[in-house]
Parts: sequence; C-alpha cells; structure tokens
Amino acid sequence: MSIEDRSASRAEARRRARLAARGEPPEPITGDPEPETRPSRGGFLTRMFPPAPPLPNRPDPLAGFNGSGPLRPVTERLYLLGRNPLAWIVPSLGATVGLIASLSYATGFIGLVGTFLLFGSLIAAGWFGWQRPALFGVTAALAAFLIATALSFLYFADRGAGPETFAGTQIILNSILGGLYQGALGFLGGWYGGYLRRRQTQLSADQRPRQRRR
Repeated sequence: MSIEDRSASRAEARRRARLAARGEPPEPITGDPEPETRPSRGGFLTRMFPPAPPLPNRPDPLAGFNGSGPLRPVTERLYLLGRNPLAWIVPSLGATVGLIASLSYATGFIGLVGTFLLFGSLIAAGWFGWQRPALFGVTAALAAFLIATALSFLYFADRGAGPETFAGTQIILNSILGGLYQGALGFLGGWYGGYLRRRQTQLSADQRPRQRRR
C-alpha cells in the first residue's frame, strides 16, 4: 500500500469516528462499479439472420420455444420455420414458377414477368415471415431452386438422359453456383420484404392519432 493510500485510509477512519461520536450512521462503502459487459454477438446464424424488431400487437415468435445448448441458433430457426410454414412454402411455389419462366424465356416478355414473380415471391416471404425476414427469404429461394432443379432433371431424364449426364463437374459446379445465387437473392428479397412490413406498420401507427384528431 502506498503512502497516499494509507493517508486516505486514516482520513476515512477519522471521519467515521466523528460520525459515530455524533451518533450518525456511517455511509456505506461503495466499491468500484462493475465494468459493463459487452453484449454477445452470437454465432454465424445470429449475425446472418438477426431477429427483426417486434411488431405491435403481435405475439412473441419464440413463445413456447425451450431450446438450449450449442445448437440453439439452429433449432431456433427451425422452430420459426416450422411454426409458420406457409410464409415460405407458398412463396417458394411462386418463386419456382418465376425461376423456370425466367430461365426458359430469358429474352422474352414471359421471362421478364417470371423475374418479377421470382423476386416478388421472395419479398412476400420476408413480409409474412417478419420474425426473421432474411431467413424466410433464403429458405423460400432455396426451396424454389431445389424444386426447379428436380423438375429439370426429371425433364431431361424423361428424354433419355442417364445418371452420367448429371454427374459432370460442370453441371455440379453450375448447380452449386445457382444455389448460392438464389440464396443471395432470397436474402435480399426477404430482407426487403421485412423492411416493407415494418415500414407499413410504422406508417399505420402514425396515422391512427391523426385520424382520431379529425
């Protein structure tokens, strides 16, 4: 202990003795404030698909979920997808039609309509899957890609293509790149759909007081 610390301790002891002589209770000793703990950033899935801000008059999307452990980020997202399956299944069907149309008629008007249908379906997935908009968008996009890929394989297999036709390195590489592209498109579409949902909810909440004043 340094000389300054000993002097401060003696001064504090004398002050407490004077308070005790006057019959006043000594002041409680306050320790150093605990350092603030930084919030945990979570794992990859938490950063990739962060929880969206809650919507007013909507229940907690994780009500009833009791998952724990290292796999909680995975089981939590599977729980959300299973609790609201129509939010990604129905958009995935529309995205499948749009994807096939955009690839089959890439240079025509039908292809343009298919592109709008594809992206619009992914936006709808984020709109209805407001709990994790990007997650629902990616899930709908990947489901549409898998359905479209399976239909393409069946189409060519019905015309005599054998297993060796689909086992080429180029076909596998193109399939992987196509899946990554659709996943990125689903991420953007889902995020935008969730943004539109929150924006529309905010505007509706702002308009209610104005209507009451009228």
